[in-house]
Amino acid sequence: MRKLILLFYLLLLNSFSSVSQEDKVALDLLNLMSDKYKKMNGFTSSFTYSMKNLSEDITDSFSGKISVKDDKYILYIEGQKIINDSKTVWTYLDELNEVTISDFDPSEQDISINNVFEIYKDGYRHKFISNVEGVSTVEIYPDDENKSYFKILFKILDNNFLSSFTVYDKSNSIFIYSIDDFLEEELNNELFTFDIKKYPDIEVIDFR
Repeated sequence: MRKLILLFYLLLLNSFSSVSQEDKVALDLLNLMSDKYKKMNGFTSSFTYSMKNLSEDITDSFSGKISVKDDKYILYIEGQKIINDSKTVWTYLDELNEVTISDFDPSEQDISINNVFEIYKDGYRHKFISNVEGVSTVEIYPDDENKSYFKILFKILDNNFLSSFTVYDKSNSIFIYSIDDFLEEELNNELFTFDIKKYPDIEVIDFR
């Protein structure tokens, strides 16, 4: 009986050790990726967004472009230009020549292509899945059960660049963000403001 208990204990200990090693590999990969992006003075990336609802058999996709510097970004997506200087958000609709202005609330920005490089650092468990042909797959799981999603999957290249990330929603939907191209570049702070004077006859909706 003692031998059986000892064997069970050793198997459990070995399993725990294996999981811990996987967690460390996953965290190391995520840290290397995050450090690479945080050291940059700025970058611009084109991306493709895809959505699949497995229950309703619905799919959707579109392309976008984003420029990021620290906590600031400019996002071009589906006829919208969204500028965030980390305090104020301007959403400009080119077709209507209309801009909506609001205060930036970080708590409303759960996952996005500009904060995904650090989201794993607090409130998540990590797991290394595999490395196939120079692409590592890492998954993270939120500790907060009230989150609308239960898993985020990262594809990280051997050069520590992020290739894509996928959000698995509890509504049985999958959201995929694929990075199509990437350019590290110096970005001036002036880029991350919206100058209303440059848009004659613009309609301004200010929620501040």
